[in-house]
Amino acid sequence: MNTAALLAFIKKQPIGVACAGLCLGCLLLLYFRSDALDERQKTFDARTAEADKIETNVRNAEGLPAQVAAMQADGKEMGSRLIRASQLALNYRYFYRLVDETGVKLIGDIRQGQVLAGKGTTKTSYQAVPYTVTIQCTYPQVLGFLQRLQSGAHFCRITSATFSKIGGDNSDRLSATLNLDVMGLP
Repeated sequence: MNTAALLAFIKKQPIGVACAGLCLGCLLLLYFRSDALDERQKTFDARTAEADKIETNVRNAEGLPAQVAAMQADGKEMGSRLIRASQLALNYRYFYRLVDETGVKLIGDIRQGQVLAGKGTTKTSYQAVPYTVTIQCTYPQVLGFLQRLQSGAHFCRITSATFSKIGGDNSDRLSATLNLDVMGLP
């Protein structure tokens, strides 16, 4: 095929030749731009993820002021339930009031143990303040005392309890030694 025959073919089939040229051009463009397509897809995916994240943040931010206020109120309420290990008189008064309210008899005295400061603790770190309380009472009274401790004004965890019967077999009195931790600040 020479040039004259090629020109004659182009004149005879102009639409077909134009379409073939256009297809060839599109294929070349697609081949050379295929890497740009991947880059644009990655950009699109990143922007879609960011838009979803922003949409989620906006949707979750609707009740944010009320949630912050509730958390601050809970924090203040929790702070009021903490004891201060350095305020011995106030701490002992709490236990003496419990003894009076439940009708149990205190044997000996209430002893506050040593607060062990852990590694990396600060003055605002919560710590367990250990106490030892020995009481004499009936079984229902000791249950009332334990219930008041656990649902009382301070956060309390009973670490150990020792019960022993006082008197003969017909006696309903018992002695209880309680080791407990009260959450507080040093």
